[in-house]
Amino acid sequence: MNSPERLNVLISRARDGLILSGNSQTFVNARNGKELWGSFFQLVKQGNYMYEGFPIKCERHPDRTVLLKSASEFDTLCPDGGCDEIW
Repeated sequence: MNSPERLNVLISRARDGLILSGNSQTFVNARNGKELWGSFFQLVKQGNYMYEGFPIKCERHPDRTVLLKSASEFDTLCPDGGCDEIW
């Protein structure tokens, strides 16, 4: 994807959020579109919108948030889809 118009459509269709999974360096180092993606990821990082994992929060304890960095952490840090505190 090296077209600014397509990136614009991707961003504008994301109403509540946009989750991109993978390594941003793959886009930044791409042969085509590296300037476009470099600018995009720079803006995302400057706005503190990029996480080094998947942020989640407990529905019963909204102040309890966790940043999952691997699938195995899901079972230990948020069992049953919540948190490790008593409901």
